[in-house]
Order: sequence, then structure tokens, then C-alpha cells
Amino acid sequence: MTVSYANRGQPFEHLIEATNKQYHRKGRATIQKVPVPWKVFYDRKTKRSRAIPEKKSTVDFIGIANGRAIAFDAKSTRERTRFPLANIEDHQFQFLKSWKDNGGISFILVEFAKKQEVYILTINQLEKWLMEAENGGRKSIPYEYFLTECDLVRSKNGILLDYLPLIERKK
Repeated sequence: MTVSYANRGQPFEHLIEATNKQYHRKGRATIQKVPVPWKVFYDRKTKRSRAIPEKKSTVDFIGIANGRAIAFDAKSTRERTRFPLANIEDHQFQFLKSWKDNGGISFILVEFAKKQEVYILTINQLEKWLMEAENGGRKSIPYEYFLTECDLVRSKNGILLDYLPLIERKK
């Protein structure tokens, strides 16, 4: 039996989409989910229709807040003690790094699903961990790192996941 991880972060993404709608209604930001183009085909063996992504998507969300361009990805893990770096695809990192290098704000929202906690991992923090992994270091970021070095995103000010004030501090 093959296990699919394709939709494991969908509830988390729906939460972010609801948050972004709240930001929009309050006039604080316009941030949209980036649609993934899908190709649908009929599988004659299984006699079912299937869909596969046509190409690799960039990141999950793009928008603007307070005159600054924002791009970020949402990653969810069921791990309790670590965040596997394999969850970040190279093209996603490269896109986010380029976005930051060109004056935008880029980051990853990381959900520890079993703990019901969400953290902001900046592109600079991610780059440090990816470089260490490339040089033979850890292939995951320990949960303790998130506790001590990353901002915990909470619900406040009538916003489900009030991440904007936290990223504004990191410009």
C-alpha cells in the first residue's frame, strides 16, 4: 500500500487562508493562495481519473502587507521532536531566497500538528540549517530550536494566526 502525503497540510493551509481573509477584511494585507496547475488524465488500468501537478509550484502564498511584498510557504509536520528539512524542496527555498534578496519578505510557517503550534522560520534561519545539512549536519531542525529561536504564532486581535506583526519585526 502506498501512503500519500499530498494533502497532509491542507487543514493548516485552510487556516492560513481564513487568516488572510481576516487580514484583508481589516485592510491589513492582501495575500492569496498560489494555485497549482493540475493535469487530469484517465488511467485505463484503474479505470479512474487522476490528477498530477503540471509543474512544480513556487510557494503557497504571495501578497502584500504595509507596502512590502510577502511570499511564504506553509509546512506541517506530525513529528513531535523535529522538522525534517526534506519537507522543503530546493525550488521553494531558491524562490524564497530570491524574493528576500529582491527586497521582499519571505519565510516558512511551520506547524507542529500534534502540538497544535505554529512557528515562523525565517529564510535566513532556514538557509543556515540547509547549509549545515549539505555539509553533513542534521537533516532536521530540532523542536527545541523553534522554542528558543523562532516566534510562536498565536491567535490575537481577532486574527486566527496573527503572523504579520511577527514578520514586520524581522524586516
